[in-house]
Amino acid sequence: MAAVLVGREEHVGALRGLLDEATAGRGGSALVEGEPGAGRTRLLTEALSAAVGLGCRVRHGSGDELWQGYPLRTVLDCLYGDDAATDPGRAEIVGLLNGEGADTPTAEASLLAAMDRLLSVVEERCAEGPLVLVLDDLQWADDASLLTWQRLTTAAPRLPLLLVASCRPVPIRRELDRLRAGLLERGTLPLRLGPLTPEEADRLVESLVGAAPGPRLRGRVGLAGGNPRYVEELVTGLLAEGALDITDGRAEIGAHDGGAGALCSLADTIGFLTPSSYETLRQAALFGVEFDAGQLAVALGRTTRELLADLGESIAAGLLSDTGDRLRFRHELVREALYAGIPGSVRSALHLDTARALADAGAAPPVVAAQLGGMSGPMTGWAVRWLVENAGTLNAQSPQLAAELIERAIEQGWPSDADRPVLEDRLAEAATLLRRPESAGLVRTLRDRVEDPVRRAVLGFTLTSALMVQGETAQALKATEEALAEPGLCAHWHIRLVACRVLCHADLDRLDEARAEGEEAVAAAERLGDPLAEAEARHAMAYVYYRLGRERDSLGHAARGIARARQVPDAADIRLLMLVNAAEGYDRLDDVEQAEEALDEAGTLARRTGSTGRLVGIEARRAGLHFRRGCWDRAAGHLERAAELKVSDPWVPVIVHGMHALILGHRDQRAAAVAHLERVEPDALALGTVVRREASHLLLARSLLAERDGRPGDALRVLLPVLSPEYAADMVHERHRLLPEVVRLALESGDAASAEAAVAACEAEAAEAPEYPGPRIAAIRCRGLFAQDPAVIAQAVSYYEGGSWPLLLGTTLEDLAVAQAWHGDLAASRVSLDRAVDAYEGLGARWDIARAEARLRTLGVRRGSRTTRRRATSGWESLTPAELKVALLVAQGRSNPEIATDLFLSRRTVQTHVSHILGKLQLRSRTEVAREAALQAAGQ
Repeated sequence: MAAVLVGREEHVGALRGLLDEATAGRGGSALVEGEPGAGRTRLLTEALSAAVGLGCRVRHGSGDELWQGYPLRTVLDCLYGDDAATDPGRAEIVGLLNGEGADTPTAEASLLAAMDRLLSVVEERCAEGPLVLVLDDLQWADDASLLTWQRLTTAAPRLPLLLVASCRPVPIRRELDRLRAGLLERGTLPLRLGPLTPEEADRLVESLVGAAPGPRLRGRVGLAGGNPRYVEELVTGLLAEGALDITDGRAEIGAHDGGAGALCSLADTIGFLTPSSYETLRQAALFGVEFDAGQLAVALGRTTRELLADLGESIAAGLLSDTGDRLRFRHELVREALYAGIPGSVRSALHLDTARALADAGAAPPVVAAQLGGMSGPMTGWAVRWLVENAGTLNAQSPQLAAELIERAIEQGWPSDADRPVLEDRLAEAATLLRRPESAGLVRTLRDRVEDPVRRAVLGFTLTSALMVQGETAQALKATEEALAEPGLCAHWHIRLVACRVLCHADLDRLDEARAEGEEAVAAAERLGDPLAEAEARHAMAYVYYRLGRERDSLGHAARGIARARQVPDAADIRLLMLVNAAEGYDRLDDVEQAEEALDEAGTLARRTGSTGRLVGIEARRAGLHFRRGCWDRAAGHLERAAELKVSDPWVPVIVHGMHALILGHRDQRAAAVAHLERVEPDALALGTVVRREASHLLLARSLLAERDGRPGDALRVLLPVLSPEYAADMVHERHRLLPEVVRLALESGDAASAEAAVAACEAEAAEAPEYPGPRIAAIRCRGLFAQDPAVIAQAVSYYEGGSWPLLLGTTLEDLAVAQAWHGDLAASRVSLDRAVDAYEGLGARWDIARAEARLRTLGVRRGSRTTRRRATSGWESLTPAELKVALLVAQGRSNPEIATDLFLSRRTVQTHVSHILGKLQLRSRTEVAREAALQAAGQ
């Protein structure tokens, strides 16, 4: 157990080999480098000694502070351990150090004599049996101990002696650098201890408290970044404070939380830094987990160059990491400990001073606002004045921060009569952007209180938006009509309010009325030459055509609306909304290149404007796109970035941990997948439409793990809710991704009724959205699965071969192989199985390979030879099935747009296929393709 807790298996294996060599009289040494590890080196070697059963005597010691102790103290403590006080050998060496030997007239001679005697003692011990000397914290060892350790490593190869030393990267000492270089030159084995994995951290917690960690404790421990010492400090501190409740073998942080003492203890663990570096790091803690070095320099009134040494020491110590353009605390617990160590009143004053310094330096409003948000006391006059001037920009970039600061300012009564309406309007706007339930009531109260017609129009628009966000479409339509009836309404606000009315009509299924009025709004905006009004009108028309099932017309309006919004700095929110909607539309049409372009632009805009809420959704959408394209590592990266944004919306953990778990499940990393699923509340999907809309990956992950554990019935039950009308409405455009799995699992479980219901549901979804290839191909696959018809399933295979959907290609080929085997065509089944495995291997989907082989093995089909199958590189034989389809359509005289429509591909994908065709056939034009196709058909 200890070996698992303190090191990777490769480290255990490496030291085991050294122990075997030492037992045979050919000793050696290892240098373990990394972060402080709560005795990891000692535990590792003790575990090895016990595991190998060599009877090795293990002696352990630790370096001490340089200014405490005496020469050779570190090695003496390592050699004699608990026997130090009574062992006569140690007393003899200490006597030599004190000049008590007759032949040691000088201090230098005494030290050399003591070293020689210590080496002799080690050789005597080795004559008695194999010996392991373990020295922790080599960085603190005195110079004489370093020299002696060097001499021991020189002698080790002729002795049954294993030397293991651990060393941290700081403090930086020339003597230690020279020793390290010498050790490595003489063949010392370097081992780098990385952070604990989540599973190792769980086991370490269990060893400390006698119970497995619960979700809250696991999350808290995760902030230690895998550093075992920080984990131990945190857990023992929580235990000492009585902050842990242990029930039914599960340890969990109690309702009162606690942990202040543990944080203080953690702050002490980095006391090895120089005072200047420590204070710089503590000031950096005011900025959060990540910070900009230039902003930190502004806050400290220093230049970035002046901070270089301090930050460099913290980076070398492993406390900070460089993310490219920012620095980041590697362990969030360390940042919390530093922050908590600043007295509350002092901390509040530091936040205010930092905010003013940043504002004077021209920092972006969210940066300044983050510092003001850290203040615990009332806002000062300067802070309120800054907020009045910057609330509008702050709303666009970080509405959550804006709302918090405005509420504080209003509650404490600071704003003047002139400033209060400004802040109230901005608060209403922020509440709407944040989708707060109370936003509509707040906006209505403000609107009814004001008399200025322009302000009433603005608030009317905001009220309509708030009501639509809450799903109160009828009330939103009423509010729009009231706003449109306001006297003196300018053309700009009239068009924007009409666009709101169009959206309301579309939501209420008055689509003909909505389309007619929307077209009028677009025309009016074009005549007015108002880009923002036109962007709003185009957005409304894009939604109308989306509801009509005319996605390409919808995307046309969205593209023109986005182009107009780019012309207006204040149109960032509507531009972001249209970009995300457009990306989803392109995704539904399987136009992955256009979807990626829209999401790239949206991500850049969201980061620039600080729109964190939008950005987390963009990262999630990009993850989903990469997952379907088979770029799973890139998908995981986007999920991690979404999680780092720490948005509290309930759908975020559903999609982040659901997709993570699904990727890990496909790769057969069960423990890691389960850990992600445990971070999603069991009843999360009961929280409403917004959450269920993002539930597909979570449901598939839960089902996959149940099937992997040999529970196919449970795997099916996880997915059956998607057949309900409630899920059908909530999971629009997502449900078809799950229905083929329902059919497969239902058939394998003998539940023909559920399989038939899933086929009917998928066909109905395809009929409702004929323009979208996803539901249509899923319906074909469902129908082929239910009938076990290879010809029908092959139609779905043919489609997936033409795109970038490796997982869907693999699963459909697997289904085809099963159907072919059922019909007795074992040779064709084997070919389909091999092709499915090829697709899975490209993804690292080990579970899918195992499942496919198991399904086909029961039907008498095993994989064919794994020798490399070579495709021709030129000529008609070199064309892929997708390229061959395109080539035949080109030969018929079809244009790229026509081919794209016929094959449900993007124009860019068709152009790529055409380029490949010309290259493989060594032709220069589409006309030549037609001629060669005719010759091919004629057999010439």
